[in-house]
Amino acid sequence: MDKQPAQRLSILRMMKIGTFHIGSSFVDLLTSGVLNRVLISDLNIWATPVALLSALRYLLAPLSIWAGYRSDTHPIFGMRRLPYIWLGRLPMVISLPLLPIVTVMLAANPTSLLGWVLATMAFLIYGVGTLISGSTYLALVRDSAPPAKRGMALNIVQIFLILSFPIAGIVYGRMMPTYDPATFWRMVLTGMAIATVFFVFSIFGEERPGQATTADEPQEQLPFTTLLREMWADRRTRMFFLFLSIGAISAFAQDAVLEPFGGDVFGMDVGETTRFNAYWGLGILVSLISTVVITRKRMAHEQGGTTILGLILTAVPFALLAFVSITAMQSLLIPVLVLFGLGYGIYTVGALSLLMAMTSDRRAGAYLGLWSVAQLVFRGVGIFLGGAVRDLVLLASGSASLAYASVFFLEAVGMLACVALVLKADVPGFARSGGSRATPAASLAATADM
Repeated sequence: MDKQPAQRLSILRMMKIGTFHIGSSFVDLLTSGVLNRVLISDLNIWATPVALLSALRYLLAPLSIWAGYRSDTHPIFGMRRLPYIWLGRLPMVISLPLLPIVTVMLAANPTSLLGWVLATMAFLIYGVGTLISGSTYLALVRDSAPPAKRGMALNIVQIFLILSFPIAGIVYGRMMPTYDPATFWRMVLTGMAIATVFFVFSIFGEERPGQATTADEPQEQLPFTTLLREMWADRRTRMFFLFLSIGAISAFAQDAVLEPFGGDVFGMDVGETTRFNAYWGLGILVSLISTVVITRKRMAHEQGGTTILGLILTAVPFALLAFVSITAMQSLLIPVLVLFGLGYGIYTVGALSLLMAMTSDRRAGAYLGLWSVAQLVFRGVGIFLGGAVRDLVLLASGSASLAYASVFFLEAVGMLACVALVLKADVPGFARSGGSRATPAASLAATADM
């Protein structure tokens, strides 16, 4: 059984653990923002292969379930979570020096086989590290909070991710207003140093050797494949997985094309488009903190209305971005990005709370791994589809404005479709039953946060 945490949530402790996300933002922005902009807009490489490169690492997302399952059932040195977090973060950091090497090689020859092989290696190593450490970090957050406050705990640590992305965007934008290889090298080394410091500080001492004893482990240790079948047999699990999946596709289809959009449609430089993260990040930060304060007395499973409101208020700015792209009304661009952030912040609070409610106490790592799969695999699918839709419409129409507008409009439609999926998932029913359901014995023997 899970160890019983103190009944009061320690805000200071959650803030310490949350600084982990500062390190995450400084490395994630290098791979998801800066590199995409350099390759697509500065080196004039097609968006589809770049988006596919970004998406490849997410295709290994089933590792998240396995890592969560292992951390539930196989402690290392008497600790459940920290060893798996370290095993993931180390390869993430050491893969980053490949990025400036790749840009130099592809700048010299965009079809360089070695350049694309190294790029693929970098993203796969980075992705494996993300997957091993992501679900186990979420499990650590969950373990560190009392049951009634787990949704709030996850939102507190998420605030650090939202806050640090615009900060990282500003830092990187000032470091490299326009692309040059030497500056990109300095940027990568700076990001590695910042990330390492915060990774170490945030989780140091959060588990002690011997803390995870045999008595702490789940009473029933099912084989991994049997456990997956048990989880998937519940219709509520399937509906929630679909909700997270469609939400991830819709929210992240713009990930690889938002900064190139600024360059291709409005002629902005790297420094200006890198600051896009600051604009929508500011909106997320304001709405996320406000929503946490307003809904702090609600249980995690009571956040369905918050989630639906956030979905609608995220869909509207996506539709407005499509309008901005078609009309080339640059004056509306920054306000719409802020509006996107405001809506997405509300959605984040609601969705993360529901995610915690849709997690069984006995299978915390496995369920959080499943939700990580939903978010990561389909985030990758969304990134790829965003690049592919942009390229296909551009080839068919010859209009960059229409190409980017198509991506944003489809994102708006997807966010609205998620409203019905939230209702079908019946999160309150899952929470009341403790994640269990009446499943025939034969079936059991024979089920995914930026």
